[in-house]
Amino acid sequence: MTTQDPILTAFSSTAKQVWYWPVLRGVLAILFGIVALAWPDKTAAVIIWVIGIFAVVDGIVEIIEGIRRRGTGSGTAFLVTMGVLSLAVGIVLLVWPGKTAIVLTWIVGFWAVVYGLFQTVASLDLRKVPGSGWGWGVFAGLLGLVFGLLVLFNVDAGLVSIVWILAIFAILWGVMLIAFGIQIRSLGRRAGQAATY
Repeated sequence: MTTQDPILTAFSSTAKQVWYWPVLRGVLAILFGIVALAWPDKTAAVIIWVIGIFAVVDGIVEIIEGIRRRGTGSGTAFLVTMGVLSLAVGIVLLVWPGKTAIVLTWIVGFWAVVYGLFQTVASLDLRKVPGSGWGWGVFAGLLGLVFGLLVLFNVDAGLVSIVWILAIFAILWGVMLIAFGIQIRSLGRRAGQAATY
């Protein structure tokens, strides 16, 4: 006789629904990093537009995922909050691309610091789930935090230098998010197999 464990079954179902969101965001981050590396010497307006579009798309993805998770208690508030923050930053950058590079650099730096802190805290909450891959999420969050601090402490370093830092960060962060998503998928599959005994 086969018995279903409702907790493992629910976790497996949730994992199947959410694993591809970190992967999608990771792919977007890597693509953004490649674009930034290809155009490091372009004008501030071009770079700001690229950053703005990325922030808007990433924010929308997070808000959608947060709404999809409502009622599950699995990071809904975090996702919606960070999605709104990213969306707001993206809109500000797109609406006022003509502002000085220093002002926009401060905005991007603060955004990365706040984002990194939220990502780290949210990932640490997953420690209680064995094999959840929470370490990847923490690493991605700390990477964002370090990037933001590097930008804030080097605002006068020049836009090209900031773009190089941003591009490298985006690619590394994207890899971490993809690894995180794959880990969630793997854990969900194992939970699904263990749910039936």
